[in-house]
Amino acid sequence: MQKTILFFLCALLGSALAGCYENDSSGPDMVDPWLRERTPLNLRLESQIGAAVITDDWRDDAHGRIRVQLVTGGISDLKRVKVVAIDLQYNATASIREGSTLDMSTGEGTFVVTAENGETRQYSVSYDPFREPLEGVYVFDPVGGILDGSAPKSSLVLVGGWDGAVVMSTVMDKSWHWGNGYTPADEEDNTVSFQLARVDETSGVSYGTTLNLPGPDGKYANYLFQNNPQKDVNAFYRIIPKGRSRWSKGDDGMIVFYAWDDTQYAEPLFKVGQLEAGSYDFWGKTVSVPHLSFYRSFPGPYDWIDNNWPDDRWFVHNIRNTFYLMKKSSDAPLEDHDELLKNEY
Repeated sequence: MQKTILFFLCALLGSALAGCYENDSSGPDMVDPWLRERTPLNLRLESQIGAAVITDDWRDDAHGRIRVQLVTGGISDLKRVKVVAIDLQYNATASIREGSTLDMSTGEGTFVVTAENGETRQYSVSYDPFREPLEGVYVFDPVGGILDGSAPKSSLVLVGGWDGAVVMSTVMDKSWHWGNGYTPADEEDNTVSFQLARVDETSGVSYGTTLNLPGPDGKYANYLFQNNPQKDVNAFYRIIPKGRSRWSKGDDGMIVFYAWDDTQYAEPLFKVGQLEAGSYDFWGKTVSVPHLSFYRSFPGPYDWIDNNWPDDRWFVHNIRNTFYLMKKSSDAPLEDHDELLKNEY
C-alpha cells in the first residue's frame, strides 16, 4: 500500500514539473558565465607601486573597486594619470586603454568594463600615496659648543684626528678659524626639501630631487678654514648639495646625491647616512643627536701627525665623520617644490 502511494505522489510531482514548460526549449535561457566576465586581470598606472587590488561585490554586480599605490611626486598632472596597462579577459572591453588617462585629481577615477554579452560594470579607482620616510622638509638644529660651552651654536659636528688622538667638536668650537663670508653659520637658516620621484620595483631603489634653499641671509656656507694658508674643506663638510640636486636611496638606507644635471643618476657625488634621535659611538666618541642627523664617513688613512697639536689635525686632516644636526618640520616636501626646481641657485 505504501509503495502504491509513493508511486502516485512521484507521478503527480513529475506531471506538475512537466506542466511548467510546454517543451524543453521553453525553459530559462542559460548564459555562459564567461560571456558575463567584467573583472580586469590587472591595472597599472604611471608611478604605480605594486599590483592593483581589484574587488567586486556580488551584492552590487554593476560596480567594482580598484585600489593602487602611487608615487604622487612622479605625476605631473593628477587630472591626466597615464594608463600603463589594463588586462581584460574573455573578449571584454574597457572605456580606457593603454596610453589613455584617468582623472585622479579628486582622489578617485572611474572607467567601465563591458562583457562580451554587453553587460557593464563601473570601476572606481582610488589611490594611496607611497610614503618614502626621507621625503619632507628639514631645517638645521644647532647645538652649543662641545669643547667650549660658550662657543656660538652650530649644526655641524665633526670627528677626526689620528689614531689615539681622536677629537669631536662643533665647527664653531674654534670659531676664529672662519673668516667673514666663510662661516658655517651661513647655512643655519637654510631649508631642505626632499621629494620622491619614482621607485624601481625590481631593485626597490627610490629616486627623487632635493632643494637646499638659502634662508633670509641668502647665503650658503663656504667651508674655508682660515689658518694661514686657507684650506678648502668643502669636500668634507658639505653634506647636502647647494641648490638643486638629485638623490637615490637603496635597501641599506644610505642616500646617494647626484648633480641636478645628472638626470640618469649615473655619477654619484657622495653618500650620506641618516641617524634618528639618540646617542651613537663614532671612534670612541659619543655623538648626541637631538632630533636627526645626516652624516658622511671618510675612510682615511688618518695618518697626518703633527706633535704641535694644531686644530688642523681634526678640522682639516684626519677627518673621519661630519654631521649635520637637523630636524624635520614636515613629512611632505615644500608645496612649490616642483616650481622651485625650475630656478638656478
